[in-house]
Amino acid sequence: MKINRALYVCLELLLMGGSLSAQNNWILKRDKEGIKISTRRSDRSRFNDIKVEMDLPGNIGQLTAILVDVNKYSQWSYSTKKSVLIKKITPNKLIYYSEISAPWPVTNRDLYAIMEINTDSVLHLLKVVSVGDKNYQPPISDLVRIPYSKGVWNITTVSNKVIHLNYVLEVDPGGSVPAWILNLFSTKAPLETFKNLRDKMALLNPAGKI
Repeated sequence: MKINRALYVCLELLLMGGSLSAQNNWILKRDKEGIKISTRRSDRSRFNDIKVEMDLPGNIGQLTAILVDVNKYSQWSYSTKKSVLIKKITPNKLIYYSEISAPWPVTNRDLYAIMEINTDSVLHLLKVVSVGDKNYQPPISDLVRIPYSKGVWNITTVSNKVIHLNYVLEVDPGGSVPAWILNLFSTKAPLETFKNLRDKMALLNPAGKI
């Protein structure tokens, strides 16, 4: 059963949080294959915040299963060299470690992150927040620890076959990073990542491709 469109829009605005003026700072950088990528100036980093919007086939349960399966992030998340579950605190909270590959001459990055999952089974909503913890373990000598990272997934249900994703990433990559690398990760990385994610969801929903 479809959710009333007006309710869907209102819920999306509430989930995103922040002021309307802040949302107006987003600048659309790419709109390709149903994936919209926008950026805005960050208050914490020289690396712009990134927002991705798209529809996905399937339901929030299927997407949740993909997101909590952190050991398989390297299969779909762009430039993720490895990702490992460190600790499951509760069924809805976990800690994981990821190493991110970077093109030469940039040193690979790594982070420990705490992920929390909140689901509203009545309104069919999902919110996942992943925040880096730079001090969870000592830095590794040949990697640069990402000093700040926060990713927020807001998922709303459009119908029994389609969900809508609104993802915002705030990150400070740390160390010295050339401008062309920053540009690469603000456009190509999210595009490839979310195309891969849509492909994974499509495999679970072969009759519901969008």
